[in-house]
Amino acid sequence: MRFSGIDIAARGITARGARGCAFAGVSLEVAAGALGVIVGPQGSGRTSLLLALSGRMRLVAGAASVGGYRLPEQARAVRRLVAVARAEPAAGLDDELRVRDLVAERTLIGPADRAAIAEAFTLLGIEAASDSTVAQLPPEQQALLAVALAAAEAPAAVVVDDIGRGCGAEQTRGVWDSLATLAAHGCTVLAASTDVPALADPVTVVELPHPAQRDQIPLPQE
Repeated sequence: MRFSGIDIAARGITARGARGCAFAGVSLEVAAGALGVIVGPQGSGRTSLLLALSGRMRLVAGAASVGGYRLPEQARAVRRLVAVARAEPAAGLDDELRVRDLVAERTLIGPADRAAIAEAFTLLGIEAASDSTVAQLPPEQQALLAVALAAAEAPAAVVVDDIGRGCGAEQTRGVWDSLATLAAHGCTVLAASTDVPALADPVTVVELPHPAQRDQIPLPQE
């Protein structure tokens, strides 16, 4: 399974959320086919940053380029390139659905067929029984299932939030290793977590400030 990854770059980007500043002044560079990591505490804007860089949340300042397309001007083109695996509450898997139902749903509404989904499951080490619901899966399998379903559509990049949520240290390492494997197959991966992962190879890491610090940053006038 091979992917055609894309570069993701941002300079001083800022976005506004329902309660004010979502994130501010963020800069990053993630090469095509590389793994990038966004780290920050709850409420720091990790999810919003993933949505913004996937063309699904509007920037109010700064500049970003995703696969050569500018944000926010060319957000529609960016959305075609970047798949959102998990960025709750905007995107995620329904806890009550069974694995087989999710697979059937994706083959109906998306470009992936069963063969592509099976290949993505193998690549990412999905071991879930087809009659299991999402809620019945271990947390690490829930995360990887979301990523595999996104990767089966052969996007240029995948973004995923809350790596390690509900997982022990060993399970979290396993998820990061699987994401690194996906990147090694050419897909650009941007993943968010509360902690910096321990990985064998160096990766781009962007650390977001605590919300109390971020909220002191004035938002630009639109």
